[in-house]
Amino acid sequence: MKIGLCAWSFTGSHRTAGREPDPHLAGGLLALTNQYGLASIEGASGWFEGMNETQISDFQRSLGSKGIFVDTGGQNYAEDLTPLTQAIEVAVRMGSPVVRTTISGLLEGDRRSLGFQGWRDHLANLVKPLQRAAAAAQEAGVVIGIENHQDICSHELAWLCEQIGGSQVGVTMDVGNAYAVGETPASFARRVQPFLKHVHLKDYTVHPTESGYRLKRCALGDGIVDWPAMLAWFDAECPQLEGCIELGATTARHIRLFEPSWWETYPERPFIPDAIEALGDLQRAAQPAGTDWRTPHEAEESADVCALYEIDQIERSVAYLKSISF
Repeated sequence: MKIGLCAWSFTGSHRTAGREPDPHLAGGLLALTNQYGLASIEGASGWFEGMNETQISDFQRSLGSKGIFVDTGGQNYAEDLTPLTQAIEVAVRMGSPVVRTTISGLLEGDRRSLGFQGWRDHLANLVKPLQRAAAAAQEAGVVIGIENHQDICSHELAWLCEQIGGSQVGVTMDVGNAYAVGETPASFARRVQPFLKHVHLKDYTVHPTESGYRLKRCALGDGIVDWPAMLAWFDAECPQLEGCIELGATTARHIRLFEPSWWETYPERPFIPDAIEALGDLQRAAQPAGTDWRTPHEAEESADVCALYEIDQIERSVAYLKSISF
């Protein structure tokens, strides 16, 4: 698998601390990608919207052999499809084969604010708008990857892709986020395999609570994900698939899956080996009691400390991937 670097591994701490390069700028992210010998960059579509054709040509030359992926974040596309269609246009201009998006602002696997029927209505209302986006993507020659952004499980993602139809809309799989909806990365990947378009490489350390677990970002290889197994599976089953390191949020995510109501919005699923297997992984990976689950950002450390924390995690992630021959 070719592996690149996503801007959402970082925060604005680098800019605040006056540290260069700034990974929230296209040129800064590319500089880091070159420094670490990675294959591509992934950043916000907004970075490129204001570029004229000369600026785009100049940036594409600076990319050299590196790839590029456009990210449009997430919107309620049932209300406004414009951000996604604009991102498709940007992807064409930049040469990005995939537009990554999300389909809700919910996190931590917790959809209780919408309720059982509200969540289903939300997904159903996305079908027609995403069919229109699929038509635009097909005409443009790009695909759309919906990310499992700690909101949607593999059963629902597969259902949504089936309802949209065709091959233009599929999945950007965030590997670590499978645990946020009570699934293992392996079972999640198998279920969405026919729809996979792109991969986000993310890992977590696991911190038990009375109502579930906190998932704290970490360098790849320091957490719960079995990377040798997952990367071998991707290479065997989806050999053309590319991925980006996306270490994600600097706030630990509290997955309250010991609360019965947490499950009420989820579809029925086979609990062995599905959720039971995930719970086993979480239990075995649990940190000792008293281990600090806070990131430096949550502990209100300085911007310089936070920026160094983020860079250190990237450097250790790259070193780990090289150590397992990827």
